[in-house]
Amino acid sequence: MEQKDYYAIMQVSPDADAAVIAAAYRALAARYHPDRNKSPDATLRMQELNEAYAVLSDAQKRASYDRKRRLHAHFASNTSVQNGAAAQTLQAQEKLDRAMRRIREIQDRALEQIRQIQERSSQQVREIQERSSQQVREIQERAAQQIREIQARALEQIREIQESL
Repeated sequence: MEQKDYYAIMQVSPDADAAVIAAAYRALAARYHPDRNKSPDATLRMQELNEAYAVLSDAQKRASYDRKRRLHAHFASNTSVQNGAAAQTLQAQEKLDRAMRRIREIQDRALEQIRQIQERSSQQVREIQERSSQQVREIQERAAQQIREIQARALEQIREIQESL
């Protein structure tokens, strides 16, 4: 299995940090972009550069790539073990990577479901608050009406008392 050396493509050290990788990508993209570079291999070079940057700029993809790269280097240097064990180890690593992607997908779906539940809950809370506010307004209006009626009766009684005097 031939593995591309993304660090060589990006012209950075394997211990380069994200800022160095981003700067190298910008510089190389400016140099090899087909709109600026008319050489026949510019498009292929830019595709390789984009592929390398997509892996090296993503922490999870980079960690997976580095593990595979170390395994590949280890087994390439040990020719007696290379055929069987390297293939098995790489297959196990690929299986692990697939499982990790599946876990991330499940986590993403769970987070989306949680977000939807939170949105529905927030909407229900707003609806309950609106109904409560409406009920409070209705109670206040009834109380105000009752107060006006009591005041009107009290005034009527005061007039009757005044007239009787």
